[in-house]
Amino acid sequence: MVGLRRRHLVAQLDPAASIAVSATATLTAERHANRLILLQSNGNTAQTYTLPLATGSGNKYKFFVQTTNTSSYVITVSGSDELNGNLQGGDDSDENTSPGWLALAADNFTTFTTGTVIQGELGSWFEFTDAASGVWFVHGILVQSGNSEVTPFS
Repeated sequence: MVGLRRRHLVAQLDPAASIAVSATATLTAERHANRLILLQSNGNTAQTYTLPLATGSGNKYKFFVQTTNTSSYVITVSGSDELNGNLQGGDDSDENTSPGWLALAADNFTTFTTGTVIQGELGSWFEFTDAASGVWFVHGILVQSGNSEVTPFS
């Protein structure tokens, strides 16, 4: 097995295994698709993750905030792809606050941002599904505090 690295073998043995990320990266289907992606941060460094081009493959990229980032985690699409879907929010300081945000086709959203200023604290999760050529479906739960809910889409 010339050229194979340990991570390739591990991914083949357990494709559902999680993978921790802690630095800006361009995601690939081979390494990141259909695995739980654990977002980790040193606390205050913005991290941007770029999804591959949407082709309708059905691949899923599920992110879980394992370390709250006081700056931000940004998930962005490639090319002219767009985000469609919805997110539910929850405020850890007010159980009666549960905003929701829609990303409709007409909105042309291409970026998803979380951080303590917006939301996306420990326990937040969001999943991006390669639904069709040029289209990512997104859904998930965002945990925030301090009654400062704002849409993560732009």
